[in-house]
Amino acid sequence: MNQDDLLDVLEPAQRSAQKYIPYPRRKLSRSVVALLWLLRAYVLIAVPLVVYAFVKALLAGG
Repeated sequence: MNQDDLLDVLEPAQRSAQKYIPYPRRKLSRSVVALLWLLRAYVLIAVPLVVYAFVKALLAGG
């Protein structure tokens, strides 16, 4: 009996409630955590630069 067969046995309310059970946190290696922090820092630097360039282009065009 696979997972789909087990879900077919449940009533609709039970099936929809089953969808909201969160998965446990995944353990990440230090290198993956470091890469995610670097990505976060990149976004925090890049977004203001893009907004600045966009606003400057709007003001120069008008």
